[in-house]
Amino acid sequence: MNTSDIKSFESRSKLMISGEYVVLKGALSLSVPLHFGQKLTIQETKGAFSVKWKSMINNCLWFYATLQIPDFRITDTNIPDISETLRKILIAAKELNPTFLAKKSEYRAISEMDFNPDWGIGSSSSLISNIAYWADCDPFLLNYNIFNGSGYDIACARSLTPIIYDWKENKPNFREASFHPSFHQQLYFVYLNQKQSSKESVNSLDHTSIKAEDLDAISKLTLDFEKATDLKTFQSLIDRHEQIIAKIIQVQPVKKRLFGDFDGAIKSLGAWGGDLILVASAAPEEYVRNYFKNKNLETIFNYQDIVYSI
Repeated sequence: MNTSDIKSFESRSKLMISGEYVVLKGALSLSVPLHFGQKLTIQETKGAFSVKWKSMINNCLWFYATLQIPDFRITDTNIPDISETLRKILIAAKELNPTFLAKKSEYRAISEMDFNPDWGIGSSSSLISNIAYWADCDPFLLNYNIFNGSGYDIACARSLTPIIYDWKENKPNFREASFHPSFHQQLYFVYLNQKQSSKESVNSLDHTSIKAEDLDAISKLTLDFEKATDLKTFQSLIDRHEQIIAKIIQVQPVKKRLFGDFDGAIKSLGAWGGDLILVASAAPEEYVRNYFKNKNLETIFNYQDIVYSI
């Protein structure tokens, strides 16, 4: 096959450090792109007018589907729910760019992830970003049309640096964040072994519980996170952020609920109750790792091993 018929796109995964639940209401958020990501390779060839899709996780086949064009009817798949989401994304992309998939070819798509989608670090957003690259359409609009999200994760998918993100009047605004904590060796990310749906968590939230003063407080904390120069200050920001979000969503902070005797600060990331948590501790790394391993939590990352930096 001619290599000119092969296209490849890559997007990064992400973590939101501050602003969960309230970024959609206009609060500033701090987010970081990660080393993990998703690559999409497209081969256009002669054959049935269709998209033949395969998703790989660490080189192992996870999902496949065949969708007939132009109606994107699913004729073969191993996971119906995921294939239906893929169908909606492709339809939405074509609505944004009618020339997308106009040539009557067979499109062989291989999406490769190097991380576990259960971690909640951006399997959907990196996919949306890659399909938007392929379809040559606005990734933020595509994401909003499918997931009704703020789009901070789309910004991270294409960013080389941490970002301060601002979502107002249904428009994304973001800038490079000067977030390079000198105390990064005391920061960790731990997976709680409980995948959470951010969309469902946000949809279930009583938005009348979010007050203007809460948004202002989170925005200020976001900027304080960005410029924190020492671990003790950073830990106090975590505790304050947890208190505000706990009041809004009426859920106990994760440290109080699960890790009350831990020596350090702990912050939920994304939808509370699952996904990854941020751990900030002056204790030795051995203590941190043993503490969580004793609770059967063994997916533990050092900050510098997971956060993308240039």
